[in-house]
Amino acid sequence: MVRQQARKYFKPHDPSADLPVGQISLRVNEVCNLRCSSCGQWGENGHLRKKLESGGRFEQLDFDVVRKVVASTARDKPFYYIWGGEPTMWRPLLPLFEELAAHKLKGSIVSNAQDLDRILEDLIRLGSLSVLFLSLDGWDSASQNLMRSPALGGKSDNFEKTLAVMRKTDEIKKNLGLRYPLVIPISVISNHNFAHLADIHALVLTTAQLHPYYYGWFIPEERAALHEKVFEERFGYAPKNHRGYLKSCFNEVDAAVTAEQIRRIREMSAGSGALCVPQFLPDLESEAEIARYYGDHAWHCGYPNCESIYFIAEISPDGRVTPCRDYQDYTCGNINEQPFYEIWNGEEFKKFRTEMKKGLMPVCTRCCGLQGF
Repeated sequence: MVRQQARKYFKPHDPSADLPVGQISLRVNEVCNLRCSSCGQWGENGHLRKKLESGGRFEQLDFDVVRKVVASTARDKPFYYIWGGEPTMWRPLLPLFEELAAHKLKGSIVSNAQDLDRILEDLIRLGSLSVLFLSLDGWDSASQNLMRSPALGGKSDNFEKTLAVMRKTDEIKKNLGLRYPLVIPISVISNHNFAHLADIHALVLTTAQLHPYYYGWFIPEERAALHEKVFEERFGYAPKNHRGYLKSCFNEVDAAVTAEQIRRIREMSAGSGALCVPQFLPDLESEAEIARYYGDHAWHCGYPNCESIYFIAEISPDGRVTPCRDYQDYTCGNINEQPFYEIWNGEEFKKFRTEMKKGLMPVCTRCCGLQGF
């Protein structure tokens, strides 16, 4: 990760050059046990929700193919970012981290804790899990379960499960004398929780090391339509998946209340007993900046260039390799059919990098690949 940041800030970006890969993001599956309103996949307009409604087949990565990718890229020592869907519902999750350990590689998991307890201690003992990201949007069971509702009307106390995994991770690390994995709860600021951000932070002060708050990745209809026009002009076809980011769960966030909550969080974190550092992505803390984030989608929030396309490969459950985590309509190749480096340094990836040198696309101003990298 340090190498990745050094390359980002100190090396020029040549879109036509062959590059080492700094991070490989594996979206291992499409299924999820929750239906979170903030999600671009399973939220109100999520592309996987639409896929379910139309009777589509859900994909998952072939572990044997993933093993080949890991072995072939070990020379670059990329960091592996594992997500989904819900990655704990992908059965080869533990074998993947065994494979990373065998190649002396590190990775992270982004999870809602669904089936994590079963393999948690084994994961930690391997030493290849550096970061455990856990979704925490609520300050109690009712609020968490409202924002991260179970799929198909199922019953699940996701709040208690998430906190239990945090506590157990902390306990295992202390018992084994380990510093890793870092425990990083992720909170998405929304209509439901903007007035309770400090309450959420109070829950993790002693069991987490970093606590990012995301303002949420979303687009209004006019930006979605403009994106379709610009994307087709640049690449010759219309995108579709971006419409999963048309969401209503962010349209009532009060900027003044949110700014006050951030002030309180900063005060809490200044205490001598606080071990968890808060972070706000993008890094906006004033009422005026927060209001502008929600109201002015042409504003890039201080991130005028896409850096991640020079370092990160996004691999989808069907094997497609894409340059963007959120808006995965541009495909550069497929690991089920081609060697990884043939795709990573191939003409399609270089074409995308070259086009992005000309400027961001309309949806890019609200993208975690842009603002969270």
